[in-house]
Amino acid sequence: MGSIIEDELFSSSIIKDLHALDFDYVPGELPHRTEQLKKLASMFKPVFVNIAQNVLIQGPVGTGKTAMTKYFCQSLVQIARKQGKVLEYVHINCRKRSTDAMVLLGILTHFDARFPDRGFSVQEMLQILRNHLQRKESQLLLVLDEVDALLRKGKSNLIYDLTRFNDETTKTGNPVSVIMISQKDVFTDLDEAALSTFKRSNTIILEKYTRDQLFDIIQQRVRLAFHTNTVRGESIELIADIASEYGDARFSIELLWKAGMYADEKHVKQVVPEHVRAAKAETYSIVTETKLKNLGKHQLLALLSIAKRLQKEDTAYANTGDVEKTYAITCEEYAEDVRGHTIFLDYLKEIELAGFIRVKPSGKGQVGNSQFISLPDIPAEVLRSKLEELLT
Repeated sequence: MGSIIEDELFSSSIIKDLHALDFDYVPGELPHRTEQLKKLASMFKPVFVNIAQNVLIQGPVGTGKTAMTKYFCQSLVQIARKQGKVLEYVHINCRKRSTDAMVLLGILTHFDARFPDRGFSVQEMLQILRNHLQRKESQLLLVLDEVDALLRKGKSNLIYDLTRFNDETTKTGNPVSVIMISQKDVFTDLDEAALSTFKRSNTIILEKYTRDQLFDIIQQRVRLAFHTNTVRGESIELIADIASEYGDARFSIELLWKAGMYADEKHVKQVVPEHVRAAKAETYSIVTETKLKNLGKHQLLALLSIAKRLQKEDTAYANTGDVEKTYAITCEEYAEDVRGHTIFLDYLKEIELAGFIRVKPSGKGQVGNSQFISLPDIPAEVLRSKLEELLT
């Protein structure tokens, strides 16, 4: 039994670096976040003359808030070192540390790994932090990620405590700068005193990524994580198409990782669109038996034709002309009269509205009004067998 597990664990993989597919991984370059990084840099200029800065970074899930902040803070620490300044950077996730005491404990264990986890009040811990910073002649760059979890219920005084802390440390040159990260505007959760230290203009709002931006991000991760020529271009296109509905880079990286794992499980040398469809089906599939049963017979036949085409060609997209030809053959197989071109196009629209397929323009170099159809949600092979079962 052990040898089966061992064989699988050490079998060859098309993935060369799993770390590059991790959510916590920060690449050497951040695609499509240059302007925001420049803005952050200009906000943090005062740190070099010992003046604390407080910033809010806000945006939906998967817009790169944490990756961008880590990238910026790591760079800032290195640049400060070149200037002969010591900046200690601590990143706290407030979902995991959701009270002031737990946050401070997280900060203090950065300075002293053996710091006891109980027995000190918040005020005592702030004093110990002050001592650490003075001893190291350092400033602190504190990131409070998912800060809304800390500020919820209005129980936190930490932001206020840190601003008072700064009032007392300005003379010694050991201030604390705070970067808050949140999906929503948290200024309403801050009390007046804490709010006065945050300039509202010190907010960076990250928008959802566009389809083309996601394509660039996935392409970068493919280069970092996979061996050369092991992910087909079409697979990258399909991941970008699927993830663009959410504008979420995390989701696109998860799809890439899962598709890579599928390819490895099958012991094949390339990630093909079918692996991407399988990854999406596992992550979040909207294709259910009930939804399929809501389609009429000819819509099912049209959907079956798409599945057949994609499976046969082993491709991400099928053009409408080819699908229509397959539809005609499929109707004969099931002894149904073939419907005309206009009605067939109506079926495609209905299947798309039901969420089973995506239809997009075929792009340059294509003749006529042909469109490309993709199946973002389920492997073509799985869908085909489900449909054949329903139609018999």
